[in-house]
Amino acid sequence: MAFKYCPNCKMNVLTVREDIDICLIIILGIFTAGIGVLIYLAIYYEKEPNRCVHCKSICQPISNIQNDSVLNSKPSQINKYQEAENYVEKNAQIAVESKFCSNCGVKIGEREGLKFCAFCGTKIN
Repeated sequence: MAFKYCPNCKMNVLTVREDIDICLIIILGIFTAGIGVLIYLAIYYEKEPNRCVHCKSICQPISNIQNDSVLNSKPSQINKYQEAENYVEKNAQIAVESKFCSNCGVKIGEREGLKFCAFCGTKIN
């Protein structure tokens, strides 16, 4: 497996070789009695994969440090826990700062003293 940077997808991706040219193989087979096909296939399989798996555009090499981090990066449990904690804190702040109707879910205005939802008419607690 080879990872390279795809400028079209803007991320590190797996790479593949460009497709075999069938027309060229037929022409080489006819005019060189098969010897040209063998040479073409040897050159084709000697080439390094350089096309993006997703969009087939030509990819650029990435540094070894980036390549190692892409291959070996596994988020630790601590990072997952911290992300979950941050998510809960942000949602708690949103819930405290804004009120929503318990019946229809529409955000209730910032005005104090509203007793009924303007959208569905449900009494606000």
